[in-house]
Amino acid sequence: MKRIIAIIGLIVFTALPSYSQLAIGLFAGSSTPNDKINDVYNEQTIKDIDEFVSLGTQTGYHFFAKLRYPVSESFTFVGGVGWHRFPETFLDVILPDSDEPAVRLSTVQNAFPISAGLNLYLTRSLISVYGVGELSYNYILNSVDVYKGKLSVPINKSPKDSRVGFGLGAGIDLDLLIMEANIEAKYNMLNLIGKLDNEPAKTL
Repeated sequence: MKRIIAIIGLIVFTALPSYSQLAIGLFAGSSTPNDKINDVYNEQTIKDIDEFVSLGTQTGYHFFAKLRYPVSESFTFVGGVGWHRFPETFLDVILPDSDEPAVRLSTVQNAFPISAGLNLYLTRSLISVYGVGELSYNYILNSVDVYKGKLSVPINKSPKDSRVGFGLGAGIDLDLLIMEANIEAKYNMLNLIGKLDNEPAKTL
C-alpha cells in the first residue's frame, strides 16, 4: 500500500505582522515518500534482468529557506529553496529464472527543489489559516553502492534527474508578537513535467 503522502514543516519568520512586510524564514520537518522515490534505474539500463524490486523508501527529512512577500490582504507570494534527504534503502536486481537477487544496491535519495507560488489566506489574525499552491524545479540526485552480489556491467553510481513539479497544501501562521511561527503540510509531485516514458510519478 502507498503511504500517506505529506510533508510537515515548522517555519520561524523574522519579519512579522502586517501584510506589507517581507518575511524570510528557515524551516525543517519530515518528508514521507511514495514507493517510487528510489526507482533510480529503468529496466533498460541493465540488460538481461527480469525486474528491479524496491524494498521501500523510509521517511526522510528536509530543510528549507523561504521568503514571503504579501501582494494583497488575501494573497502572499512565497518562494524558496530546499533539500529533501531519504536514508539508505535497498533495490534488488532480479535475473530471469532466479529466486535470489543477483545484486542488492543500497541507495540514498536527495531532492533539491526551487519553488515559487502563492498562499491564499482564509483568515488573518493571531492564528491565520491559508492554502498554498506552487511550482517547483527539482534536481534529484541519488547515490548508489553495490551492497552485495556481482554484475559484470557498469552501474551509474550517481543517477540524477531534473524535473518540474508542483506542491499543494495548507498551513497555519501563529503570531508570537516578536516573531511568527508556521506549521504546514504539503503534497509534492517532483516529476510532473520532463519525465521519461514509463517513469513513475515521484511524490512526497
